[in-house]
Amino acid sequence: MARRGENIYKRKDGRYEGRYIKYYDTNGKAVYGYIYSRSYSEIKEKLAKCRVGKRSKDFGSGMRLSDWLNSWINSQCFLKPTTKRVYISHINNQIIPAIGNIPLKKLSADVLQDFVNELEVSAATVKTIFSVLKSALTAAEDKGYMSNVWSKVKLPRKGSRAVKVLTEGEQRVLEKALCDDADIGILICLYTGLRIGELCALKWNCIDFETSTLSVIGTQTRTGNGISETSPKSRSSSRKIPIPPFLAEKLRVLPHMGEYVISRSGKPYDVRTYRRHFKRVLKRANLPDIKFHSLRHTFATRALEVGMDYKTLSEILGHSSTAITLDLYAHSLDEHKKNEMNKVGKLYQE
Repeated sequence: MARRGENIYKRKDGRYEGRYIKYYDTNGKAVYGYIYSRSYSEIKEKLAKCRVGKRSKDFGSGMRLSDWLNSWINSQCFLKPTTKRVYISHINNQIIPAIGNIPLKKLSADVLQDFVNELEVSAATVKTIFSVLKSALTAAEDKGYMSNVWSKVKLPRKGSRAVKVLTEGEQRVLEKALCDDADIGILICLYTGLRIGELCALKWNCIDFETSTLSVIGTQTRTGNGISETSPKSRSSSRKIPIPPFLAEKLRVLPHMGEYVISRSGKPYDVRTYRRHFKRVLKRANLPDIKFHSLRHTFATRALEVGMDYKTLSEILGHSSTAITLDLYAHSLDEHKKNEMNKVGKLYQE
């Protein structure tokens, strides 16, 4: 017979059986685990450890990704110092700013895929960053904090990270096809370089019509339970962007349907819905299918073509360093560089 408050029983074979709740199934029914021992004190000790382990798993399931990453990297004593520094850099500069606020249990394949798609680095660096993230998440899975949600995430192939931009002609065609109030978001990205998450989180109180500036103070993030708003990807992503006069005027006369600039029935578009909206606009304009992120690349390319310096562009795009801007866009302006070199060549006198 079990003692009061304990699930320990004496079996007919002389052993003690301890029972504990491992988890609850989808119908709310308890699923039990069992342990055995010849000693009552030993079974009591084992049962206590099982309960502590369960509480640890319950705690881990509510842990934010940023907390787990910091805990995990601090436990990696076998890494070489240089390797560990690289891991910490990727964790602090790419992973945590983008998805660190999401609890482990709310991470999904879609969240991770969006994270990979939005990384503005080479294909090789994407692979390295994701490898660090995958190692940390695998360790979390081993502790029972989460399930595997990363196995189906697709990484870019080597050499496939080339910047896709609209030609000037294609951009004009796209602009002429913008006819709906919601289309203003496409125009905003073409002339400010906002990321789609930043666009969907943009509120009217972030636009100062007196100074014609737009403040980026948040970004929309998708979790397992829907969408939420977080601070921008990094400290440099919080920024103030001057708005061209024509765009400021279009925004000034746009109907206010709630607190968000891009909204439906007073509610903000979520990133997925607005991506689908963009695809419909491309079909309407009879343009090739491209990612929404190409609008950001198109803005950057046009800015460089008209003579904007890399430092200014880097700050407008919210890059953490000018090196990222150079790495992404320097190779996309071969014709512009050729024209500039021809100007230098004219200095030669025979």
